[in-house]
Amino acid sequence: MNTYQLVAFGLALSRLKDCSSSSDKHDPLLDEAARYHNEATVIQATLEPRVDQIDSLKTVLTEQSLPANAARIATLDSIKTAFEAWEENLVEVPGMSHEHDHTHGKHEHHHHTDATLKDLPADQMRDLQRETLNSIRQLQDRFDAVVTQTSRSGGQ
Repeated sequence: MNTYQLVAFGLALSRLKDCSSSSDKHDPLLDEAARYHNEATVIQATLEPRVDQIDSLKTVLTEQSLPANAARIATLDSIKTAFEAWEENLVEVPGMSHEHDHTHGKHEHHHHTDATLKDLPADQMRDLQRETLNSIRQLQDRFDAVVTQTSRSGGQ
């Protein structure tokens, strides 16, 4: 190899290194989005077994025949429906590894809607993940409130 070929080879190698190192860098907005996503899935993992017990809790409430229990049962139904919709609409952050598996309780999840949102700008992905986290927190709060009300009235 002559000097010219050696220099050309070195420059080509340098360019390849630059390309790979720039693609290895993560966008800070996507990192933030991934943190929101991972936090949401931690809440999901703790809430899901409780949601899976809603039918049993509804049976107990029905047997008690307390006037307030009809509203509690409706709230539990609403929470269960909202939780299932939340899971169905969960979006992965493209290019980010996630810390959850796709088997939760009685449900198995093999896909998320990330395929259609992979080109979403990073700031919108971050905002979407923040909203997803807020939504699961609200579901958790609603569930905790109805369980607390039920416990106070002797429903559990």
